[in-house]
Amino acid sequence: MAEKQGVSELDTIILSLHERWWKKMLAGEKILEIRKTAPTKKDREYRVLVYVTGGGGVCGEFICTDFMKIKMFPELKETHTKQSCLTENQIREYAGESKKNLWGWAVTEVKEYYTPHPLGLYGLKRPPQSWCYYKGDEVPDIMTINNLANICGYFYNAELDPLQVPYTVNNGYNCKHPEQTEEWHNIGCCYQWSCPLENVIPADEEDCKKYGLDYEESEFVLVYQKGQ
Repeated sequence: MAEKQGVSELDTIILSLHERWWKKMLAGEKILEIRKTAPTKKDREYRVLVYVTGGGGVCGEFICTDFMKIKMFPELKETHTKQSCLTENQIREYAGESKKNLWGWAVTEVKEYYTPHPLGLYGLKRPPQSWCYYKGDEVPDIMTINNLANICGYFYNAELDPLQVPYTVNNGYNCKHPEQTEEWHNIGCCYQWSCPLENVIPADEEDCKKYGLDYEESEFVLVYQKGQ
């Protein structure tokens, strides 16, 4: 099982979000998340882990670069409704009878995880009603070595046809990382146990169980935030 690592250097928050809004974030349509509160320290960036309601866990993250006060009177700015994908009526209904000012969280660098992370990995028994700070250990994403090969940047011939003749080593999963030690005829091989990336660790049966995955030997890796 992998050793635990510290969280990102950015302050970290876990935020609950309905699935429809998460999909709009992923599509780049929703770049402003409106909440009744915001962190006390607003002069810094935050890494926001997104718990998707009905999505089975923490499904991804974004970087919040700014917090802007949304004044409810005399009228809302058109940019607030457009960037949040909400109507003015929806925003006013959310504010409620108190009619207090709301906060807009700027949404950037949205990333979806390959596998939803169960809340238990963050030490939580239930999701936050809105959001909460997170000070625990880094929770890595888990994926197959083939998933990693397609995004790591040290790999070529990712879409090689396995029926192509002549075949190439490791079915085209060829690693060109200078520190790769597994080679065949001087060509680096992409294996779960030999990945030289410092933020990648082989996942064992216990790791897969935590994420609700069926274990396959030499198949899964844990990918930490650091170094991505």
